[in-house]
Amino acid sequence: MRGTQESGMSGQSKVAGTIRELDPQIIEVSTSGVNFPASKNDLISRAKGTEVPQIVLDALNQFEDRQYNDPEDVKSEFLKIQQK
Repeated sequence: MRGTQESGMSGQSKVAGTIRELDPQIIEVSTSGVNFPASKNDLISRAKGTEVPQIVLDALNQFEDRQYNDPEDVKSEFLKIQQK
C-alpha cells in the first residue's frame, strides 16, 4: 500500500510543477479548436474539455478577463503570466 501512495505522489509532482515550468505549447494544445475571438472563460472551458492537468487550468485562471483574438494572443498572455 505504501508503494502505491509513493508512486501516486511522484507521478503527481511530475504533472504539477509550476506555471513557470510549463511549455507554452501546452496552452496552445489545450485551447486548440476554440473559436476566436475567445474569452477567458471560452479558453478555460475548452481546456477542461481536453482534460488538461490542473496547473494548466491554474494558468488560464490567471489570464485577464478579456477577448483573445488568436492563438498568438493567448500565448502572449501566457508568457506574461509566467513572468509574474
